[in-house]
Amino acid sequence: MKTTVLRALALAIIFGGLVFHAAEAQDLSGKHVAVIIADGFHDAETLSPVFHLRNHNVDTTFIGFEKGFISAYNSDVSVEIQKTLAEVDVDEFDAVILPGGGSPAVLRENRDVLRFLRAFAETGRPIAGICHGPQVMASAGIVDGVELTGFSAIRNEMTEAGGIFVDREVVVDGPFITSRIPEDLPAFNDAIVEALLN
Repeated sequence: MKTTVLRALALAIIFGGLVFHAAEAQDLSGKHVAVIIADGFHDAETLSPVFHLRNHNVDTTFIGFEKGFISAYNSDVSVEIQKTLAEVDVDEFDAVILPGGGSPAVLRENRDVLRFLRAFAETGRPIAGICHGPQVMASAGIVDGVELTGFSAIRNEMTEAGGIFVDREVVVDGPFITSRIPEDLPAFNDAIVEALLN
């Protein structure tokens, strides 16, 4: 467990997800963000936004299919699913994050995930996806006409789903926030905070 925590902190620092000057961080107390993941998530793309948001006093909840620990595909990092989709409602959250890795391939096949995303999109609150995360958004049918980005290999799929794919570190189109790769995390994290401030 200690190794997992230390690696999580290191990843957060490397990818701009943790700031030690908490007094400088804008206080977003009362905000609640859902991080929807499945086994095989990308460690930095999951943990960096979470640490960044917690530095702004945002409450984050890991949501998945079953409670318990699941593992990253690219390291020995694991996180605990705190609530299942059956236990939550869209009205509980101010934003949703969809990290990349192998997780999106699993999430996009689940009807409950897609139903949740469609309902959340109707609220107009932020939905953020990085790397392969936008694939889940596409499967939910919520990207038609939306300018977005993601890992380069999903370009055609996003276009076929009606999205307008561009190659930038972060793209914000209304409530949708998307980024491409782990190196984009600082911009991705800041965009999520900015959306929660508005």
